[in-house]
Amino acid sequence: MDFQPDLSLEAFRQDVRAFLRDQLPSDLAGRLREGTRSPPHELKRWQGILNEQGWGAPYWPKAHGGTGWNVLQRLAFDEECTAAGTPTQDTGAQKLLGPVLNAFATPEQKAEHLPHIFNGTRFWCQGFSEPGSGSDLASLRTQAVRDGDHYVVNGQKIWTSHAHRADWIFLLVRTNNEVKKQAGISFLLVDMKTPGITVRPIHTIDACHHLNETFFDNVRVPVANRVGEEGDGWKITKFLLNNEHATAADLPMLRRYMRQLTALARRRNGAAPARIGNPQCAQQIARFEAELAAIAMLVQRVAALEQAQDHSPAAHALGSILKIRGTELQQRMSSFVVESLGDYGPVAFPPPEAEAAEALPMQDVARGMANEMFFRRASTIYGGASEVQRGIIARALFQL
Repeated sequence: MDFQPDLSLEAFRQDVRAFLRDQLPSDLAGRLREGTRSPPHELKRWQGILNEQGWGAPYWPKAHGGTGWNVLQRLAFDEECTAAGTPTQDTGAQKLLGPVLNAFATPEQKAEHLPHIFNGTRFWCQGFSEPGSGSDLASLRTQAVRDGDHYVVNGQKIWTSHAHRADWIFLLVRTNNEVKKQAGISFLLVDMKTPGITVRPIHTIDACHHLNETFFDNVRVPVANRVGEEGDGWKITKFLLNNEHATAADLPMLRRYMRQLTALARRRNGAAPARIGNPQCAQQIARFEAELAAIAMLVQRVAALEQAQDHSPAAHALGSILKIRGTELQQRMSSFVVESLGDYGPVAFPPPEAEAAEALPMQDVARGMANEMFFRRASTIYGGASEVQRGIIARALFQL
């Protein structure tokens, strides 16, 4: 691949910056939020602005109503949005469910759900993991038994991000117990208002509520809400999970941490000298810069493979390498940001969406940073645990 600067990509980046400068409302910019997704009213408002610009589906091809941006353009868009502090989009709908609907849904299903994704008027959560069925997703036990024109669903999902705010859930269920476990799984779309669904909060170490347990007790789901054929769930899941390997490291977030660390290191606290003058601090920041540069180069390499539609085992191994290295760096950098804040890290611990009772020193960086550090402890687990990723690498590169 070519690591020379792409002038057309830089021009694209400038266009995105100009749009954000002109169209991002000041009351939405730069706010820290609970967990990983903005509150629904902010998300809906921002999605409407993007959709009016023609950017309502930045990760989809033009044939499906998206922007048609290539992988590096999508990464640049994400990075500029992170730098500007925009609200998030509904990433579950945009990056996971949307491509599945475009590839596998019926025309009726597309007409029902895609307009809501563009307009931000229907929020989604993902019902995959179960107690005892996390990394071994194919062992899931939630049952869907056919009863005429409906499935009757019974079971439990766990770690269901934002289920308490979701309108619908895309759900993996077992529809056949007599075949190989991967072959007995189907993919359903379920309205969260359906009787028999119970959502219970899981409060995590970051002091936020973004995870849940979700229970299904004789929930009746129309067969028309099944995506693909019965038993296609595993095939659809592999398609879904193979998307966007280049985003696994969350490069925009890593670059935000780098900006925060650099700013903190150069900041003076009264008469005390700036921390950048401390050799140990300067050395650690230099190491982070080198690791971040390596991650950025690996992102470019993985993005080039995605652009070339290379689905070889070696390409998947690179995606797993990126996931491991990127998430481990997220943990170390977020911890060092909190450490660099000194006493102000724990002082600014209240949840990021709460209003500050008084102005705190360094709160431009400190507020909510401890929450984020704790949240990042899970980054080596969600999206495929590091242990699983190492197994993928070993099988693909070393035939182990």
